[in-house]
Amino acid sequence: MKAFLASIGVLLFALCTGLWFQNWTESPVENPALILTIEPGSPSSAVARQLQDAGVTNSAMLFRILLKIQGRETALKAGEYAFPASMAPLELAEMVVLGRVKQYPITLREGITIRELLADLQAYPALSQAQPELNPEALQEVLGLELPFAEGAFLPDTYFVEKGTSIRQLLGRAHAELLAFLEVAWSERQSDIAISSPQEALILASLIEKESGLAEDRAQISQVFHERLRRNMRLQTDPTVIFALGAQFDGDLRRRDLKVDSPFNTYRVKGLTPTPIALPSKAAIMASVKPAAGEFLYFVARGDGSSQFSRTLEEHNEAVYRYQLQRNTP
Repeated sequence: MKAFLASIGVLLFALCTGLWFQNWTESPVENPALILTIEPGSPSSAVARQLQDAGVTNSAMLFRILLKIQGRETALKAGEYAFPASMAPLELAEMVVLGRVKQYPITLREGITIRELLADLQAYPALSQAQPELNPEALQEVLGLELPFAEGAFLPDTYFVEKGTSIRQLLGRAHAELLAFLEVAWSERQSDIAISSPQEALILASLIEKESGLAEDRAQISQVFHERLRRNMRLQTDPTVIFALGAQFDGDLRRRDLKVDSPFNTYRVKGLTPTPIALPSKAAIMASVKPAAGEFLYFVARGDGSSQFSRTLEEHNEAVYRYQLQRNTP
């Protein structure tokens, strides 16, 4: 009888202990929100102690027991974590086992060149700068891009990365995103467009990006470029000249600049430029394969971000006088 009662006592104790432990794992630990880094190679004992010292858990020993019960003692992920002000041990274990580290937003701006992009990325503290300098001219080969150029080969967007991500890793991801979006856009292209490959669509999109001050003008600007390509006319777009001038451009485009000897100068060379001249947005890429209806051959900036479209050279000259020459006359 005594043995039976002892057994019952042990069972009740185990049951109570189990219920207490379950309650502990589900009870939030109140602590100020904080950021903590778990170093690579840290054993679970060191991590549990670190979390207890920071106040994220109230018992390193119980947290280790929880990990052992889950079979996750060796599954903790290193990295920088942003712990909220209140978190239960079960949630904490899930967070550090799945590696839900703090994410930093990195924005790739639309309409910038590869040099401007690299300068932007080097200013982000979350990105690792401990790497060989990335040369824009060699970037295509260094990154192993699937396009024959690096200019314009990355999709502008805001990407979330963990601290220490390299610029190469981010650019590789942005390149993959671009290829995926370009494939979708090309599959949805209109049947009568004047370009023959996704690469040409990307190049054209970069011209549209640089010429459009308003989003709603992109498709019509695309229509102008497509019509000019069909007629074997020069595209004659100023941003290509500015790109060709590079560091020589001082912010003021002059008539003599339109004569610069460069395959990117669309005032001298027919057809598209050899590569994109900037990072085109998703909207510009879609506009390149889905031009608006119309028979316009010219457009000029009105000065308010919008464009005036013309069918004939006479109409265009009148628009240039009205929106450019007259406005600039004292």
